[in-house]
Amino acid sequence: MAEAADAHRSCKFFAMKDLLADAELVLCPYNYIFDPGIRNALGIELGNAAVIIDEGHNVEDVCREGASFEASLKDLRDGVDELESVVNFYGEAQSALQFMSLMHGWLNRQLDQAKNDGGRAHGRGVGGFASKMSGPVVPGPDERLWKGEEGERALLHALCPTLAGTGADVESVRRHALMVVDKAIAVADYSSPLRQKISDTGKSFGESSLGKCYGTAKAVRSLLTNPRDYVLYAVPDLDHPGETDSYFAGRRFAGGSDSNTRGQGAGVAMWCLRPSVAFGPVSDEAMCVIVTSGTLSPIGSLEGELGVTFPVKVEAPHVVPRRQIHVEALDALGDFTARAQDNPKMPAQLARLLLKYLRAVPRGTGSLVFLPKYALIRRIMEDWERSGALAELEALVGTVLAEEPGAQTFAATLDEFRGAIDADKDGGGALMLAVYRGKVSEGLDFKDDFARAVFCVGIPFPSVGDVKVRLKREYNNSRYARDSGLMPGGDWYSHQAFRAYNQALGRCIRHQHDYASIFLVDARFCMSEEADRNKAMVSKWMRNLVQRFRDSRESVGTLGEFFQRIAADPPGPPKETTHTTAQLATHTTAQLATHTTAQL
Repeated sequence: MAEAADAHRSCKFFAMKDLLADAELVLCPYNYIFDPGIRNALGIELGNAAVIIDEGHNVEDVCREGASFEASLKDLRDGVDELESVVNFYGEAQSALQFMSLMHGWLNRQLDQAKNDGGRAHGRGVGGFASKMSGPVVPGPDERLWKGEEGERALLHALCPTLAGTGADVESVRRHALMVVDKAIAVADYSSPLRQKISDTGKSFGESSLGKCYGTAKAVRSLLTNPRDYVLYAVPDLDHPGETDSYFAGRRFAGGSDSNTRGQGAGVAMWCLRPSVAFGPVSDEAMCVIVTSGTLSPIGSLEGELGVTFPVKVEAPHVVPRRQIHVEALDALGDFTARAQDNPKMPAQLARLLLKYLRAVPRGTGSLVFLPKYALIRRIMEDWERSGALAELEALVGTVLAEEPGAQTFAATLDEFRGAIDADKDGGGALMLAVYRGKVSEGLDFKDDFARAVFCVGIPFPSVGDVKVRLKREYNNSRYARDSGLMPGGDWYSHQAFRAYNQALGRCIRHQHDYASIFLVDARFCMSEEADRNKAMVSKWMRNLVQRFRDSRESVGTLGEFFQRIAADPPGPPKETTHTTAQLATHTTAQLATHTTAQL
C-alpha cells in the first residue's frame, strides 16, 4: 500500500479509509475500536463483525483510557475563540460555542476557587496524594476532585448554572444538560452537515475547534451516563496531578483568567475507572469478541472489569516438556521493594548475581534482565561503568545493552542485541536490561539463542503514588464496584503487577523445541509469608516448576547440569507449523458471544 501510494502520489490514509468500506479483514490498533471518537471519525462499523483482540491482557487499560478524556484550559479557550469566528459564517455552530463556553467558564471558576480556598474541596480537607497514601484520595493544593455522582452534579452546574441555582429538580437539570451536550455532539460530529460543509470548502477553518468540542462533549456525555464509574478532576497541571513537591509548587499559576502564569497544563480530567464503559458498546455492536493472551487469568476479574460473561473459556497448558525449562526463585537481592532498589549496594549485588549464573549459560547466547523502572536501569548501568562491573560482564557475555524509553532508539538497540548473538555463536553473546511493561517485555519473540536466560528482578507493582492507581484501588473497594463483580482494590493491584510480570517471563521458550532458564529474583518467591501466594500468581504453565536451593553453589551447579543435559540430548529443530501451534497453545483464550451462542 505504501509503495502504491507513493508511486501514484496519493495519500495512504485516505486510500485505506476508502478500502475499509469493503474490507473483510481490518488490522488496527486497540484505540481505533475502543475510543468512540476515533471509531466514529474513521467510520468503523462493528455490526456483524468478529472482533479479535490479541495481547488481551492490555484490554482493561486500553478501555479505561479510551473512555477517559483530558481537556486543557488552553484548548477550551482556543476552541471558544475559533468558534466565535466560525458562527459568523455557520450559524449552526452556535450550539458548539455554547457548550465550549460553559465548560471553559466553569473550569476557570473551579481553578480560581481551588486557588482561593487553598485546595479544600467540599470540606474533605487538604493534602497531596503522596502524604495520604493509606486514606481516601483527596485533592492536592489548588485542585478540585469529584468522585462518582459528585462529578455528575458538578457538570450539571457547569452546563446549567442558572437552572441549577433555582432549586429545580435534578432530573429537569439533567435533561437540560444532556440537551446542551447532545446538540454540541450533533453539530461537531465528524459526519455532521456542518463538518461536511467545511470539508467541501477545502479549508480547515473550524475543524480544530469542532474536533475539540466533539471530544469534550462525548466525554461529558459518557460521564453523565455512567457517573459512578468516573472521577472529575480540575488541576493546575494535567501532567502532575496531586503532586505537592517543590518542583510542582514552583509551577503554580497566579489566578486571574487565562494568563501565561497559569500555563498550558491547567485543565480538567474525566477519568474512567471501569473498562466496561468502553468495552460494552463494542461487545453490544459486534457479532462476537474474541480475547486472546498468555496472561488473562484470572478470567473472573476480567469479566467483572469488562462487564461481560465469557461463555467459552480456554486455558491451554504449555507444549514444552518440563526437561526444557529450568525455573528457580532467588533471594540474593532480598525483597526487591522500593527501599531495596534505593540501596546504593544494589547494583553491585545484581552484578555479582549475574556474573555467577551467566557463567553456566551457554556462550554466544542472549540473556534478558527485567527491572521495574527505566530510572533504575540507568542508575545500575552508571554504577556498573564506574565500578568496573560492566567491563566484567562484557568480558563474560559480550555486549551489554539497556532498553531506553521511547521508540527512537528501540529498533537500533534490538538490532544490536540480536546482531551480537548472530555474529558470534561460540563466544560473546548479549545481555539486555529491560523494563516491565516496556517494548521488550510485551509481545516480542526471543526464541532459541536470543534468550537462554531470563532474570525477572522484583515484582512490578504499579506506583502507589500514582493518582490513577490510587483512585482505581479506592473505586474497586467501594460497595458499588464489589456488587458489580469487581475484585477488591488490593487484589486488582496485585493482578496488574503479575500480568506484567508474566508477560516478561514469557519472552523465552517460544516453540516446543525451545529451552531456557528463568529466574524469579525476589525473596518474596522464596521463604517469606507471601511466597506461596506469589508463586500462585505466576503463569500456570510454570508455577509448579519453581525450584529453590539453599546453597548458591548447588543452584549454579544445577543450572549447569540443565544446560549440559540439553547439549547432550538437544530438542528437535523448530518447524514453522510447530512454532505457530506452540504460540497459540500458550495463550489463554476467552470468547464472548454478544448475540447468540450459535455464532461461536
